[in-house]
Amino acid sequence: MHSDIGQFTVLRELRPTIEENLARHRAEAVQWQPTDFVRAEMYWGSRASTLTESAKAALVTNLLVEQNIPLYRRDSGVTEAGAWPSWLTDWSRERTRHAAAVTDYLVATRSVDPIALGRARSQCMTVGFDAPMNGAHLLRSLVQVALDESVSSVCHRNTADQCHDPVADRLLGRIIADQELHIRFFSNLVSAALDVAPALTVTAITEVVMNFQLPGTNLPGFARSAMLISRDGIYDLARHLDEVLKPMLAQWRIVERTDLGSGARSRDQLADYLDHLDAQAVATEIGRTRMLEYGNALRAS
Repeated sequence: MHSDIGQFTVLRELRPTIEENLARHRAEAVQWQPTDFVRAEMYWGSRASTLTESAKAALVTNLLVEQNIPLYRRDSGVTEAGAWPSWLTDWSRERTRHAAAVTDYLVATRSVDPIALGRARSQCMTVGFDAPMNGAHLLRSLVQVALDESVSSVCHRNTADQCHDPVADRLLGRIIADQELHIRFFSNLVSAALDVAPALTVTAITEVVMNFQLPGTNLPGFARSAMLISRDGIYDLARHLDEVLKPMLAQWRIVERTDLGSGARSRDQLADYLDHLDAQAVATEIGRTRMLEYGNALRAS
């Protein structure tokens, strides 16, 4: 495929993969409603929420990210009928359901001030946010969303461990199962794009990975939430490398490919960047261990 292939040509070439994955998704997806998991009466008479601050921060951040799905749809720039807009509609509906269910859980457990949460959601919908590299460039958008979904899934899995609530376990487990289907859809499209336009796709992968920020970076209160999420191990640099980037890049067989042409330079750049992240993750973990030891020593004295 020519190196100057346009995004709509790529989309046309990906149509069979999109149709196949849409059919598979619809066959495997489970239909459910928030009330299947969360009802306010479950928590009537109970004391205030027992969620940790980091668990609350993770749930609220993921909620605000989920509800901004229309920005992704608008970025696609596609209006005609077919499998791609059909998929975007299904995906939007499922993520909207996730946001509604998490909202119901946070309010039912009295984990948040519902008025403050409503204001945050309203502000988020008014101002919105754009993930870095997510825009008119289709390939970057596909890679970005594949990584965003994977990050959200890892966050939900580790948040569930901190909730100590069987309702949260079941609800987040259901959302994670949906997200695994979403990850599979988008990662399969990126794999197919590597066959259609290998040089352009590996360049897009490199650009997204090297510019990646956690979904919702520009959301209100994100800095504090990110600190809590990282401090308590829900999501940090080591998890980003080991549970998101490395598995995804292995699936895309970036290292083994011999058809990258001019894209080989981007792959080498990506490899150097991953080595840098590895060293940074090790240094961060050493610093965190020392801080813990210092805190324990102070408490023991």
